[in-house]
Amino acid sequence: MNMSLEQLTLFEDEKNFREHLKYRNGVFKSKEEIINELKREGKERIYHVLSFGGGTQSAHLYDSHLKGELDYKYDLVIFSDTGAEPDFIHEQVAWWKQRKEQFKDTTPFLCTHHKSMKGGLEEMLFRYLQTDYQRYQMVTYFSKLDPLTGQEVPAGLTKRQCTIDFKIVPVKQAARKWVMESIGLDPNKRMPKDVAFIIDIGFSYDEIRRINTYKSPQFKYMYLSYPLVEMGLTTDESIQFLQENKFPMKRSRCYLCPFNCDNREIGMDWGEIIRDEGLSFLKACYFDEELRRVLAEGKKALTNIPYFHYKRIPLREAYPEDYKRLKNEYQEHLETWIESWSDLIKKKYSRTVAS
Repeated sequence: MNMSLEQLTLFEDEKNFREHLKYRNGVFKSKEEIINELKREGKERIYHVLSFGGGTQSAHLYDSHLKGELDYKYDLVIFSDTGAEPDFIHEQVAWWKQRKEQFKDTTPFLCTHHKSMKGGLEEMLFRYLQTDYQRYQMVTYFSKLDPLTGQEVPAGLTKRQCTIDFKIVPVKQAARKWVMESIGLDPNKRMPKDVAFIIDIGFSYDEIRRINTYKSPQFKYMYLSYPLVEMGLTTDESIQFLQENKFPMKRSRCYLCPFNCDNREIGMDWGEIIRDEGLSFLKACYFDEELRRVLAEGKKALTNIPYFHYKRIPLREAYPEDYKRLKNEYQEHLETWIESWSDLIKKKYSRTVAS
């Protein structure tokens, strides 16, 4: 990568991804290796796509693209709205769109969403709560009852399916549709054999554990690349870069993400949601309570006890004073939101679970 002197200072303690077991076992490859592999297979049209999260790591990559500091230029930048993004993430996406205009960058910047559930995670959760839908597509902490003591004990987390279903797959679908239309083909037709995609994912070096493959399981002509891992760049270093340049630096995640913690210096904590997204925090508390209520009725395949809070306690009880204050302030808005979603679910999915 051709980086500026300012950025190069971030790599003084560069980490070698090639020494990591996942790389050595072939779980992922470098972008250069993927390109060479595709060229050997006769892929003459290779499209470079950035999966843009609107937060920190992918923003670092996008800024490098705008400044022409990468060894390649993105053909497409795509933001997938999970349907549970905090308002501040939408504001940051808008900020980066404005920066794109300042650079007079012509690379298309698309916004997309889940193909069938356009309301994203909120729609999935209301569908799960109010219909016979059984597919729970969100990471959550679980407890189970000890058969000897009857007490709750930790039982791990669910699979992080939300990132795949509401972020990565919609990006792939949007990229495919855009390319097919741009070359004059019906999006429902077969992709030409000489076309391939490399989608850059903004996982940092400290997130190598999240890498499961470099080949898309949905589309055989799509490949996943992890440039920040190749650079040896950590999450904190990307945040440092944004901070030094006075760029937006709130971390991308959903307002109800169980990976929120407490008292983090920068982002990804419940305190930030409570402070900046009061109504969103109440929505998270609502889902947190309702999931346990519905599962207690025995109508779902899940049998363990779900919690959004890492301590495996009700979210409202983790922050009782904040919950009480926000409930008084936003109760009417919360009820309107619930009613609106309930009406939509009834119209779209017909059958509801009796409350």
